[in-house]
Amino acid sequence: MLILLGVLSALPILVRYYWPAEGGLDVTGHPIGRDFINAWAGPRLAFAGQLDTLFDLRAYHAAIGTLFGTPLPFHNWSYPPFTLLLLGPLGQLPYFVALAIWTIGLFAAFAGVTLSCVPPGRRLHALLLLCLAPACLINAAGGQNGFLTGALLLGGLLALDRRPVLAGLLFGLLTYKPQLGLVLPPVLIALGAWRTIAAACATTVALVGASVLAFGVDPWRHNLGETSAFLYGLLDSFEGFYPYMMASVFAGARTFGLSMGASWTAQILVAVPVLAATVWAVRRTRDPVQRAGLVATAVPLLTPYAFNYDLTLVAAVLVWRISAAEPGAQTDRITLFAWISPTLMMPLQMLGFGGMPAVLVALFWILVWEVAQPQPGPAREPVPALP
Repeated sequence: MLILLGVLSALPILVRYYWPAEGGLDVTGHPIGRDFINAWAGPRLAFAGQLDTLFDLRAYHAAIGTLFGTPLPFHNWSYPPFTLLLLGPLGQLPYFVALAIWTIGLFAAFAGVTLSCVPPGRRLHALLLLCLAPACLINAAGGQNGFLTGALLLGGLLALDRRPVLAGLLFGLLTYKPQLGLVLPPVLIALGAWRTIAAACATTVALVGASVLAFGVDPWRHNLGETSAFLYGLLDSFEGFYPYMMASVFAGARTFGLSMGASWTAQILVAVPVLAATVWAVRRTRDPVQRAGLVATAVPLLTPYAFNYDLTLVAAVLVWRISAAEPGAQTDRITLFAWISPTLMMPLQMLGFGGMPAVLVALFWILVWEVAQPQPGPAREPVPALP
């Protein structure tokens, strides 16, 4: 039932906005894989001597059309410069080969991390759930990075106890989307995870240093200056298609018509208690899966810049909860709405309803409430270390 409902909620969105058409394009004129064009074209341009193009909106728009072989709708490059090094090999491949590796390879990594916390006898069902989760379908159709984010964040959280240096390495790589790692510094400090903090800092410094050696400091000046200002300007203007995909409290408030100031206030009023509760809860529980679920669910509530494809993190948490339930148990309403929220939010926000972040808030507080309950018996053993 849950699988069917998820597919039915995603199907109209997939058909209306992402369905393949002709010439490698979808029905809206974007390349199939839509935003993967950035991950492919960015390093391809950078290593072809056109690095400055990435920070010139008009020139970049023209360049990606030239690379793809046909004019494309607007895209922009917004990742930190070190991602050009990490994505470099993909940029050397034909577009659709690179897209297949990006989508299938990253889903395999994300699924491996998620299924490591599911009892062996339930993994096939859990894999089917994960494949057809609305967040995963949207992420795959849009060529987005939710599988990578999920593998890095959840992998790091699950490795924290037994392999703290590996956890730090994964968290350092997660700085390619720093807004999704806001929860990690206070959580790691609260847990006294000093080796993980050191490894994360060292990884980040190494990535930044390698990018400076490869490209100089100008890309970082552009990234911290013009690119950051452009992204903030998108929050201010709040126009176009992308606001319909935003899952944050800030975006919900803007969808309801609130001003920038009022929307920031709403974001802060939710983010501060969520962060405080997360820090308290991770110190209280010794269960690594419970801890990972808390942190993953807090992530989209702490940043104004969270999208429905980032909710692959929440999809993994829901798969854990469903797989841990007694056979035949009825799915509760919060789990149900959280499951379909990545796709349901899009038509609702098109209609001016921005209340879907309330579902994520409710799910988060359920997880906190569960941690607050007395836990009889021994704590769950840590999950096996990642290979």
